[in-house]
Amino acid sequence: MVTHYAELTELFVEYRPLVKDKNRRFDAHLTWLGDYRAVTEGTLTAELTWPDGTVDRAEAGPSDVEGIFRPLLTASKSGKAQLRLVLDSPRGVSSHELGEVIVWATSEEGAEAVPAEEEIDGAIAFTKEVQWRIPFLAETVRREDVALTIPVTVDVQMQPQAEAIVSAPVDGIVRASRVPSPGMAVRRGQVLASISSTLGGGEDVATLDLAIREARIARDAAAREVARMEALVEAEAVPQRRLDEARNQLRLAEAQISASQSRRGALAGGGAGVPVVAPISGQVLETSMVQGQGVTGGQQLLRIGNPSALWLIARVPEGMASQVAQPQGVELILPGETISVSRGNGLALVQGGGAIDPATRTLPVIFAWNSRQVRPGQRVQGQLMVGGSEDALTIPASAILNEGGQDVVYVQIGGETFQRRPVTVLRRSGSRVVVEGQINAGERVVTRGAAAVRAAAVTPGAFGHGHAH
Repeated sequence: MVTHYAELTELFVEYRPLVKDKNRRFDAHLTWLGDYRAVTEGTLTAELTWPDGTVDRAEAGPSDVEGIFRPLLTASKSGKAQLRLVLDSPRGVSSHELGEVIVWATSEEGAEAVPAEEEIDGAIAFTKEVQWRIPFLAETVRREDVALTIPVTVDVQMQPQAEAIVSAPVDGIVRASRVPSPGMAVRRGQVLASISSTLGGGEDVATLDLAIREARIARDAAAREVARMEALVEAEAVPQRRLDEARNQLRLAEAQISASQSRRGALAGGGAGVPVVAPISGQVLETSMVQGQGVTGGQQLLRIGNPSALWLIARVPEGMASQVAQPQGVELILPGETISVSRGNGLALVQGGGAIDPATRTLPVIFAWNSRQVRPGQRVQGQLMVGGSEDALTIPASAILNEGGQDVVYVQIGGETFQRRPVTVLRRSGSRVVVEGQINAGERVVTRGAAAVRAAAVTPGAFGHGHAH
């Protein structure tokens, strides 16, 4: 049995020792590495390449068992040769170079050369047929440079200049052709409503109506006086000064009418009113404005903001504050995903950590970020990149299972063979975690379907019999 990985596929193949002039069937289980589904189309070619350049070759399409190809190869000579299995499919060509093998001269020699089966401690059998039927994925353990981080809580706020409160400019009555509602987009300078100012001094409708009538009477009298003075000036009976005085009285009376009518309209909720203007562009976040509502000067009417202009406030625990030197970015850990943003890639450092907040006993590190991936007011867990990196062993965070307080992973040591390994999680780095324990770079850990592998370890009969040797 051999398990081999190429760029596109995993090969798990079983075959008997190769013997000259004997047909040997390769039971090749082929799996797409991208989604761990069975390969169901294409042609698999088994090739033996001899030192003199000659090649023995056999081809096969998919068998009646999904995911399994069974080419039947006959070796033309004995000795050492290079074995290769190549899949040619619509998704591409995947070549599995299995290295040097020995072709025996007789069946007896081949049988004697078969090594005794060795039991693997803690081996868990989990067949390909089961892997292909369930959501399943195994990914590589990597040794890589990982940014140094510390755990933080991240508060998401709008940038101060991206938020504004709109208050009533005067006492009065709210008037609007369309009352702004939450989510409505507004632009800077846009008139959102107007406030028809109310009057003080105890004035009522009757008093204002009387003032209007008195002003009209005064205007009519002034108009007659102007006409009389014009005639007298023309007859040179009175000086020009008397006509100018009469005209001034007429203008004053007309002004009194206009002012009285405006005050009367304001008291009734009419008139142009004082405009309520948006100070910034954005969208309405909150509103308490109601058509016809009586308000007082300074009363909050609206809150406007730009929810994509954000501050990410990473709150560093007091005991780790000394590790913050040159913050380089932050990772936001959300359900199902981790968002990693760094300075120079859309993230700007506003404050690198000045003083401990006495209320929270944390050191705030503030970044400016334009995004809608998180929302103002949200609080998430994260990792602050404090600068520098280290060489570390990493695995996908989804590979970790906690069993009785112990973090474990399930390692695929063969196509159908797995092993439970305890690990210690040191810290998170994006969607991966830094670990130490009984795993090595290049091994593959189960990141989807680990619970099923664990169940197979407890009740192996429920999942069929694999090849755990």
